[in-house]
Amino acid sequence: LFLAGVRLSAFFSGSESGIYRVSFLRLSIDAHAGDKVARQLLWFVQHPEYFVATTLVGNNLANYVTTLAIGMGAACLVTSHGPVFEIVSTLLFAPIIFVFGELMPKNLYFRAPTMLLRRGARVFQWCYRCFLPVTIPLVWVTRLFEKISGAKRHQLDLVLGRHRLVQVLNTGHEHGLLTAEQGHLVHGLLHDANRPAADLMTPVNRILGADESTSR
Repeated sequence: LFLAGVRLSAFFSGSESGIYRVSFLRLSIDAHAGDKVARQLLWFVQHPEYFVATTLVGNNLANYVTTLAIGMGAACLVTSHGPVFEIVSTLLFAPIIFVFGELMPKNLYFRAPTMLLRRGARVFQWCYRCFLPVTIPLVWVTRLFEKISGAKRHQLDLVLGRHRLVQVLNTGHEHGLLTAEQGHLVHGLLHDANRPAADLMTPVNRILGADESTSR
């Protein structure tokens, strides 16, 4: 039971860090290409309140399981000291839970967010559906506070800004995802984005051609 609790803590803590590190552009491209796993992850990226609520409930469940396991183990080993030994044993196991249930998984998801999130996408989707009776009220409360405070919800847009797109293209070119020709094409489109199409068109009198009635 203790190992199961630590594993749950590692899964939800790591996923919470991974979702903020995953490439939104990569997920968007894969999702539009028909990747079902990427679509699931992209939905959570676009609806962060449900993702955060699920990880919050999952982390609390994991903490409860680990604490319950430690308490049951302490009660089985020592019965004379009562709750004092349970508290001491919980404090002794706290560093193990912190390292293997929080610190290490967060570092792993920080270094390889896409791979690890894709591996646990089905499990997280299942947990999301199971936790819905608890997470939906949390989301409602969050939206109520946003409405009262007047805060605006910031969702990721599918259309990237110009400066952000240039940064993404440069990064993609460095990693070998884009060719030089593709980069030049997009940079040219961005450079001429504010000009009307009529200014970019070649005039008809400058196009070489022949009439339909012309012989061979």
